Amino acid sequence: MRFAKACQGLKNAISHLSCVIQTDNTLVLKSDQTISWVGRTPGIIKGVYYPLEYQFLLDRQQYSLLLSDGSFFQFFYSFDANNELEKACLTYYPQPISTRDTVDELLEAAEEAFERDDDVLYEHLYNWTELLEIKQKAPSNTSHVRFDFDRKVTSHCQSHIQFSGVQELRLPADFFPQPLTFVQLCEEMLPDIDPLNEKKLSFEKGNSLILQRPSSLISLGCLT
Repeated sequence: MRFAKACQGLKNAISHLSCVIQTDNTLVLKSDQTISWVGRTPGIIKGVYYPLEYQFLLDRQQYSLLLSDGSFFQFFYSFDANNELEKACLTYYPQPISTRDTVDELLEAAEEAFERDDDVLYEHLYNWTELLEIKQKAPSNTSHVRFDFDRKVTSHCQSHIQFSGVQELRLPADFFPQPLTFVQLCEEMLPDIDPLNEKKLSFEKGNSLILQRPSSLISLGCLT
């Protein structure tokens, strides 16, 4: 993958999502060979209730594309002086989804946790339920999903999928995708758009970053 190919891939993603884009905040820095968004603040928020994380980023316009349903994408690629991909992160933040649980049910679950001496779960349920009562907001079961790449990392796989801020769970990958391929991964959660097929993804399949297959790559063969 090269910078110019990633730029074309970004254009493809914007074109595909054009009918549902509310705000385009993408930023292409040719001098730095970087694809980002205006006012980008690096890093992932950890240990924060998802609706608060989502609202924090939304309020600060920490997105590349804001969609009509309130969900948003972050597209980040950084290339080195040799035009090789050095770091990248593709993230999708869906709008928080309400659960069926009531505040009373969460309080009851907190009391049950207290009775069986599960202090960690009790503190989590009780504290968040108290905040939810104050904010008058329903519980949420949603998290963000992201595809990360770091060429210099040695402690884990260079390319992997993660959910929310859970650092201990990484699903290794033997490639890093173009933006439109990541959109396809999330398309079941997106507003009404045409589904992507193999023909529409021909550029992406030919211009993604292909990596050596990691030993821990998830496979049915791992279970035999």
